[in-house]
Amino acid sequence: MIAPPVQLTDLIVTVASEHPDVLGRLAAAVELSGQLDELGDHLIGHFVDEARRAGASWTDIGASLGVTKQAAQKRFVPKESPDLKPSFDRYTERARRVIVLARHHARFSEHIGTEHLLLGLLDESGGLAAKTIAKLEAAEGTTRMAVLAELDRVVRPRPEPQPFTAHCKKALELAVRASLRHGHTFVGTEHLLLGLLADAEGTAAEVLERTGVTEAAAEAYIVREIQDAISRGPRPAPRGA
Repeated sequence: MIAPPVQLTDLIVTVASEHPDVLGRLAAAVELSGQLDELGDHLIGHFVDEARRAGASWTDIGASLGVTKQAAQKRFVPKESPDLKPSFDRYTERARRVIVLARHHARFSEHIGTEHLLLGLLDESGGLAAKTIAKLEAAEGTTRMAVLAELDRVVRPRPEPQPFTAHCKKALELAVRASLRHGHTFVGTEHLLLGLLADAEGTAAEVLERTGVTEAAAEAYIVREIQDAISRGPRPAPRGA
Protein backbone atom coordinates (compact mmCIF):
# COMPACT_ATOMS: atom_id res chain seq x y z
CA MET A 1 0.00 0.00 0.00
CA ILE A 2 1.37 3.41 -0.99
CA ALA A 3 1.82 5.86 1.88
CA PRO A 4 0.01 9.12 1.07
CA PRO A 5 2.34 12.14 0.70
CA VAL A 6 0.11 14.13 3.07
CA GLN A 7 -0.86 12.73 6.46
CA LEU A 8 -4.09 13.35 8.39
CA THR A 9 -2.15 15.26 11.04
CA ASP A 10 -0.84 17.66 8.39
CA LEU A 11 -4.38 18.41 7.22
CA ILE A 12 -5.65 18.93 10.77
CA VAL A 13 -2.80 21.33 11.54
CA THR A 14 -3.40 23.25 8.31
CA VAL A 15 -7.11 23.76 9.03
CA ALA A 16 -6.59 24.54 12.73
CA SER A 17 -3.90 27.12 12.02
CA GLU A 18 -6.10 29.04 9.58
CA HIS A 19 -9.29 29.26 11.65
CA PRO A 20 -9.54 30.21 15.35
CA ASP A 21 -13.16 29.08 15.89
CA VAL A 22 -14.44 25.52 15.83
CA LEU A 23 -17.24 26.10 13.30
CA GLY A 24 -14.87 27.89 10.96
CA ARG A 25 -12.57 24.88 11.19
CA LEU A 26 -15.44 22.53 10.41
CA ALA A 27 -16.45 24.53 7.31
CA ALA A 28 -12.83 24.68 6.16
CA ALA A 29 -12.46 20.92 6.68
CA VAL A 30 -15.49 20.28 4.46
CA GLU A 31 -14.07 22.56 1.76
CA LEU A 32 -10.64 20.94 1.96
CA SER A 33 -12.19 17.48 1.82
CA GLY A 34 -13.93 18.41 -1.44
CA GLN A 35 -10.65 19.64 -2.90
CA LEU A 36 -8.95 16.39 -1.94
CA ASP A 37 -11.77 14.38 -3.53
CA GLU A 38 -11.26 16.34 -6.75
CA LEU A 39 -7.52 15.73 -6.67
CA GLY A 40 -8.18 12.04 -6.15
CA ASP A 41 -10.53 11.91 -9.13
CA HIS A 42 -7.97 13.61 -11.36
CA LEU A 43 -5.20 11.34 -10.04
CA ILE A 44 -7.18 8.29 -11.13
CA GLY A 45 -8.15 9.97 -14.38
CA HIS A 46 -4.52 10.68 -15.18
CA PHE A 47 -3.59 7.01 -14.92
CA VAL A 48 -6.72 5.86 -16.75
CA ASP A 49 -5.67 8.09 -19.66
CA GLU A 50 -2.13 6.71 -19.43
CA ALA A 51 -3.45 3.15 -19.52
CA ARG A 52 -5.61 3.91 -22.55
CA ARG A 53 -2.65 5.46 -24.40
CA ALA A 54 -0.66 2.32 -23.61
CA GLY A 55 -3.35 0.18 -25.24
CA ALA A 56 -5.22 -1.14 -22.20
CA SER A 57 -8.83 -2.11 -22.91
CA TRP A 58 -11.77 -0.76 -20.93
CA THR A 59 -12.30 -4.30 -19.64
CA ASP A 60 -8.77 -4.31 -18.19
CA ILE A 61 -9.16 -0.81 -16.75
CA GLY A 62 -12.48 -1.72 -15.19
CA ALA A 63 -10.92 -4.79 -13.59
CA SER A 64 -8.11 -2.66 -12.10
CA LEU A 65 -10.71 -0.24 -10.71
CA GLY A 66 -12.88 -3.07 -9.39
CA VAL A 67 -15.83 -2.16 -11.61
CA THR A 68 -17.32 -3.35 -14.88
CA LYS A 69 -16.17 -2.17 -18.30
CA GLN A 70 -19.42 -0.21 -18.66
CA ALA A 71 -18.99 1.51 -15.28
CA ALA A 72 -15.42 2.53 -16.13
CA GLN A 73 -16.50 3.97 -19.47
CA LYS A 74 -19.42 5.83 -17.91
CA ARG A 75 -17.08 7.49 -15.42
CA PHE A 76 -14.13 8.31 -17.65
CA VAL A 77 -15.39 8.69 -21.22
CA PRO A 78 -16.71 12.23 -21.75
CA LYS A 79 -20.01 12.65 -23.57
CA GLU A 80 -21.45 15.58 -25.47
CA SER A 81 -22.95 17.98 -22.95
CA PRO A 82 -23.66 21.71 -22.60
CA ASP A 83 -22.72 21.65 -18.91
CA LEU A 84 -19.52 23.29 -17.65
CA LYS A 85 -20.21 22.95 -13.93
CA PRO A 86 -18.62 22.77 -11.44
CA SER A 87 -15.24 23.80 -12.87
CA PHE A 88 -16.59 26.95 -14.58
CA ASP A 89 -16.80 28.64 -11.18
CA ARG A 90 -13.01 28.87 -11.06
CA TYR A 91 -12.53 30.18 -14.60
CA THR A 92 -10.84 33.56 -14.86
CA GLU A 93 -12.64 36.37 -16.67
CA ARG A 94 -10.47 35.81 -19.74
CA ALA A 95 -11.21 32.07 -19.72
CA ARG A 96 -14.95 32.80 -19.47
CA ARG A 97 -14.72 35.14 -22.43
CA VAL A 98 -13.01 32.38 -24.39
CA ILE A 99 -16.06 30.16 -23.85
CA VAL A 100 -18.34 32.99 -25.05
CA LEU A 101 -16.13 33.48 -28.12
CA ALA A 102 -16.10 29.73 -28.80
CA ARG A 103 -19.91 29.72 -28.73
CA HIS A 104 -19.87 32.60 -31.23
CA HIS A 105 -17.61 30.70 -33.62
CA ALA A 106 -19.90 27.66 -33.29
CA ARG A 107 -23.10 29.63 -33.91
CA PHE A 108 -23.76 27.79 -37.20
CA SER A 109 -22.81 24.37 -35.82
CA GLU A 110 -24.64 21.67 -33.92
CA HIS A 111 -21.97 21.59 -31.24
CA ILE A 112 -18.95 23.40 -29.79
CA GLY A 113 -15.73 21.61 -30.69
CA THR A 114 -12.08 21.98 -29.82
CA GLU A 115 -11.61 23.99 -33.02
CA HIS A 116 -14.08 26.60 -31.77
CA LEU A 117 -12.39 26.70 -28.37
CA LEU A 118 -9.02 27.27 -30.07
CA LEU A 119 -10.46 30.18 -32.06
CA GLY A 120 -11.78 31.63 -28.82
CA LEU A 121 -8.29 31.43 -27.30
CA LEU A 122 -6.81 33.19 -30.33
CA ASP A 123 -9.46 35.93 -30.15
CA GLU A 124 -8.65 36.59 -26.48
CA SER A 125 -5.35 38.10 -27.58
CA GLY A 126 -4.34 39.42 -24.17
CA GLY A 127 -4.45 35.96 -22.59
CA LEU A 128 -1.40 33.86 -21.91
CA ALA A 129 -2.68 31.15 -24.28
CA ALA A 130 -2.77 33.50 -27.28
CA LYS A 131 0.66 34.86 -26.37
CA THR A 132 2.02 31.30 -26.12
CA ILE A 133 0.66 30.37 -29.54
CA ALA A 134 2.04 33.58 -31.07
CA LYS A 135 5.45 32.79 -29.60
CA LEU A 136 5.60 29.18 -30.73
CA GLU A 137 3.73 28.97 -34.05
CA ALA A 138 5.85 28.58 -37.17
CA ALA A 139 4.73 31.91 -38.64
CA GLU A 140 2.36 34.64 -37.52
CA GLY A 141 -1.28 33.74 -38.09
CA THR A 142 -0.66 30.18 -39.26
CA THR A 143 -2.63 28.63 -36.40
CA ARG A 144 -5.71 30.76 -37.07
CA MET A 145 -5.60 29.99 -40.79
CA ALA A 146 -5.13 26.29 -40.14
CA VAL A 147 -8.03 26.01 -37.69
CA LEU A 148 -10.34 28.08 -39.90
CA ALA A 149 -9.68 25.58 -42.68
CA GLU A 150 -10.97 22.82 -40.39
CA LEU A 151 -14.37 24.41 -39.79
CA ASP A 152 -17.46 22.79 -41.23
CA ARG A 153 -18.84 25.41 -43.62
CA VAL A 154 -22.32 23.86 -43.72
CA VAL A 155 -24.83 25.92 -41.73
CA ARG A 156 -26.70 23.66 -39.34
CA PRO A 157 -29.48 24.39 -36.85
CA ARG A 158 -28.01 25.08 -33.42
CA PRO A 159 -29.65 23.18 -30.58
CA GLU A 160 -30.37 24.90 -27.28
CA PRO A 161 -28.51 24.33 -25.12
CA GLN A 162 -25.67 23.74 -27.55
CA PRO A 163 -23.46 20.83 -26.40
CA PHE A 164 -19.69 20.63 -26.26
CA THR A 165 -18.31 17.67 -28.20
CA ALA A 166 -16.84 14.75 -26.29
CA HIS A 167 -13.34 15.89 -27.30
CA CYS A 168 -14.06 19.43 -26.13
CA LYS A 169 -15.39 18.15 -22.80
CA LYS A 170 -12.23 16.08 -22.41
CA ALA A 171 -10.04 19.11 -23.17
CA LEU A 172 -11.91 21.17 -20.56
CA GLU A 173 -11.44 18.36 -18.03
CA LEU A 174 -7.73 18.24 -18.84
CA ALA A 175 -7.56 22.03 -18.42
CA VAL A 176 -8.72 21.64 -14.82
CA ARG A 177 -6.17 18.87 -14.36
CA ALA A 178 -3.41 21.13 -15.69
CA SER A 179 -4.45 23.82 -13.21
CA LEU A 180 -4.39 21.36 -10.30
CA ARG A 181 -1.07 19.91 -11.46
CA HIS A 182 0.54 23.34 -11.25
CA GLY A 183 -1.01 24.08 -7.87
CA HIS A 184 -3.30 26.82 -9.19
CA THR A 185 -6.73 27.64 -7.78
CA PHE A 186 -8.04 29.04 -11.07
CA VAL A 187 -8.49 27.95 -14.68
CA GLY A 188 -6.99 30.47 -17.07
CA THR A 189 -6.58 30.59 -20.83
CA GLU A 190 -3.19 28.92 -20.43
CA HIS A 191 -4.84 25.89 -18.81
CA LEU A 192 -7.44 25.74 -21.60
CA LEU A 193 -4.59 25.65 -24.12
CA LEU A 194 -2.83 22.87 -22.22
CA GLY A 195 -6.11 20.96 -22.08
CA LEU A 196 -6.53 21.22 -25.84
CA LEU A 197 -2.98 20.04 -26.43
CA ALA A 198 -3.36 17.13 -23.99
CA ASP A 199 -6.33 15.75 -25.94
CA ALA A 200 -4.13 14.63 -28.80
CA GLU A 201 -7.00 13.27 -30.91
CA GLY A 202 -8.92 16.55 -30.94
CA THR A 203 -8.95 18.81 -33.98
CA ALA A 204 -7.32 21.68 -32.07
CA ALA A 205 -4.39 19.53 -30.92
CA GLU A 206 -3.80 18.30 -34.46
CA VAL A 207 -3.83 21.88 -35.79
CA LEU A 208 -1.50 23.14 -33.08
CA GLU A 209 0.92 20.27 -33.67
CA ARG A 210 1.04 21.10 -37.40
CA THR A 211 1.76 24.77 -36.74
CA GLY A 212 4.58 24.06 -34.29
CA VAL A 213 2.79 24.48 -30.95
CA THR A 214 3.57 21.30 -29.04
CA GLU A 215 2.37 20.39 -25.56
CA ALA A 216 5.90 20.29 -24.10
CA ALA A 217 6.94 23.62 -25.61
CA ALA A 218 3.70 25.34 -24.59
CA GLU A 219 3.91 24.11 -21.01
CA ALA A 220 7.54 25.17 -20.69
CA TYR A 221 6.76 28.64 -22.03
CA ILE A 222 3.71 29.07 -19.79
CA VAL A 223 5.64 28.02 -16.68
CA ARG A 224 8.42 30.51 -17.50
CA GLU A 225 5.95 33.33 -18.07
CA ILE A 226 4.15 32.67 -14.78
CA GLN A 227 7.42 32.45 -12.87
CA ASP A 228 8.63 35.70 -14.44
CA ALA A 229 5.36 37.41 -13.52
CA ILE A 230 5.67 36.22 -9.93
CA SER A 231 9.30 37.35 -9.68
CA ARG A 232 8.43 40.80 -11.03
CA GLY A 233 5.69 41.17 -8.42
CA PRO A 234 2.97 43.83 -8.48
CA ARG A 235 3.83 47.04 -10.25
CA PRO A 236 4.09 50.12 -8.02
CA ALA A 237 1.20 52.57 -8.36
CA PRO A 238 2.06 55.64 -10.44
CA ARG A 239 2.52 58.95 -8.61
CA GLY A 240 -0.69 60.79 -8.03
CA ALA A 241 -2.78 57.61 -8.46
